[in-house]
Amino acid sequence: MEPKKYASFIGGAYDYEGEERGVYSPIDGRLVAHVVMATPEKADRAVDAAQDAFKRVWSKTPLSERRRILLRLAEIIQARSDEYALLESLNTGKTLRQTTFMDVPLGIEHLSYFGRSLEFKDSREIVHPEYPGTKGVVQYLPLGVVAAVAPWNVPFLMAVWKVAPALLAGNTVVLKPSHFTPLTALELAEDAKRAGLPDGVLNVVVGEGRVVGDALIQNTKVAHVSFTGSTKTGLDVAKKAAGLRRITLELGGKSPNIVFEDADIDRAAKGVLFGIYLNSGQLCESGSRLLVHSAVKQRLLAKIVEYMRRMNPGNPLDMETDVSAITTAEQKNKIELMVDSAVTQGARLVYSKDITKSVPEGGLYYPPTLLDNVPPHTEAAREEIFGPVLTVLEFEDEEEAVAIANDTEYGLAAGVWSQDIDKARRVAEAIEAGTVWINEYHLLSAAAPRGGFKKSGIGRELGLEGLLELTQTRHLFINQGGGDLSEVAYSLVVRE
Repeated sequence: MEPKKYASFIGGAYDYEGEERGVYSPIDGRLVAHVVMATPEKADRAVDAAQDAFKRVWSKTPLSERRRILLRLAEIIQARSDEYALLESLNTGKTLRQTTFMDVPLGIEHLSYFGRSLEFKDSREIVHPEYPGTKGVVQYLPLGVVAAVAPWNVPFLMAVWKVAPALLAGNTVVLKPSHFTPLTALELAEDAKRAGLPDGVLNVVVGEGRVVGDALIQNTKVAHVSFTGSTKTGLDVAKKAAGLRRITLELGGKSPNIVFEDADIDRAAKGVLFGIYLNSGQLCESGSRLLVHSAVKQRLLAKIVEYMRRMNPGNPLDMETDVSAITTAEQKNKIELMVDSAVTQGARLVYSKDITKSVPEGGLYYPPTLLDNVPPHTEAAREEIFGPVLTVLEFEDEEEAVAIANDTEYGLAAGVWSQDIDKARRVAEAIEAGTVWINEYHLLSAAAPRGGFKKSGIGRELGLEGLLELTQTRHLFINQGGGDLSEVAYSLVVRE
């Protein structure tokens, strides 16, 4: 069967004009699709289509109708969930187990959440305590065109996270998925049209960041820029998007998973593994730094290695496989260089899973790896590896644990493991991070704001906080005829 041909989805239709490239699976190198690359001119045309749809129809569409369309979209994707899961796995290299049981169901649930939730309202009444007989109405109005730039590691979920809240708030969207992993985002746009979304409300442009991404974020008709990716690229985006408009950046992380001596060691070991080896560590909030109390370090590491030995590498399309591929060759090379450099500089390789005989030929893979005694000055100790590599640090008390956790430029996420919930919460509230899990890791809710401290980003996505970032407020001050309250004020300049 010939792989499907995709292109940028602009104004409700694919635009097949332009340079065509193959999309190859990191699982085994096979050709899985063809995609026509966009140009800066197409990016501008997508913005024009979004702006026209905003003015013509979407800004006038009632909130109830916007909710209905999101719910219908969730239903359509649910009916095709197996197709989405397979396509996401082929395109990214994720295990089919992960896309089937986590990524796609979670995306559907988040679409449904924004379709069902009554937490967001487009207006609310207020009282003016200074002025009896008046009332106020605060309106939450859409901004206009949102340019959403998504990374290659979680394309389907990221598309949902950026698109659903923006649409619910009344904005139109131009989504730029990574040109490495654009397929489920394009399917989402097609299905949104089937769900009744008017043409031009959601547009998807596929192209390289330095070409199409730059054109999008510098387009002056764009009212809000939402970017997820590396801190280095995010800083560049912030400069290029500068001006009187909103910007949301969700960037890199070097997230600590802190295990105290009173933790349930078996449960903590499972949580630590899940925190770093899910998606082969290719998640911004991956718990890449294990901070463990010295009293239980050896016991915890032994348990972690025990579970690592049980991990099942193989073809990610096999439902028994636990190890995802590395999505891009560039990322695989980066992981190799950082780990090799750390070991050369003195890090101890505790364990590296043997996967060479199990994974498909022609694919991109890196073994789940555990490093101890990583010198603090090394790149592996300080910077985001973005791969299946866990580094170990030990501490003696709460104060030292918090100090080590916060000794980083990043602040996206963290985990705390302790059966003393008061202590766990005390530590969690001292950590400089946007999300802190207690006796858990990686679980995400559409109701909760997502974002980072420090160099892990600005602004929030998801939750009511994320929705409000996609709106602007108008205050209506209404005198209901309850008396001439302005008599004193007017008399300051008006004489009868």
